[in-house]
Amino acid sequence: MIEMGNVRIETKNLIIRNFECTDEADLCEYMLQRVDAEFEGYPDFTAEKVKEEITFRSGSDEFFAIELKEEHKVIGNVYFGKRDFNTRELGYVLNTKYHRKGFGSEACKAMVEYGFDKGIHRVYAECAPQNTASWKLMEKIGLQREAFFKKNVSFHQDEQGNPIYWDTYVYATLNPNELV
Repeated sequence: MIEMGNVRIETKNLIIRNFECTDEADLCEYMLQRVDAEFEGYPDFTAEKVKEEITFRSGSDEFFAIELKEEHKVIGNVYFGKRDFNTRELGYVLNTKYHRKGFGSEACKAMVEYGFDKGIHRVYAECAPQNTASWKLMEKIGLQREAFFKKNVSFHQDEQGNPIYWDTYVYATLNPNELV
């Protein structure tokens, strides 16, 4: 498995890098917005849990901070989870104040390119069909829809505590450096 190590990627507007403990307040701000989020909520996240979460993320080689250069503020994260067969799963979360400004696609595209430069074979991502912004982002950065899975994930529960299952689209792309 290819390790990502110490990451620092600069784009026009962003720095994608490993989390630091000093990112605690910014992480708390955008994660509290996700508690009741429609797609992939984090109902167990609280301000009291932020120290535990920042410690975890600052030691992780799967979560990377998205820092807005202009403000020196962490506005979200890219998830680049390790999977079998030299594959990474791509995910992202942005502070709602920074939605629809192109920062998500800028960060995700840079992370995918970085992974490919490091020798990652394949990158994939999943999202709910109703999450139009996410699947359009995936298409914008060059991922192609490969599959439609019925009722395969659950992020929320009904009033009785039963999981509410969602369909997902699966998008992926292969390392273009291998397609020779």
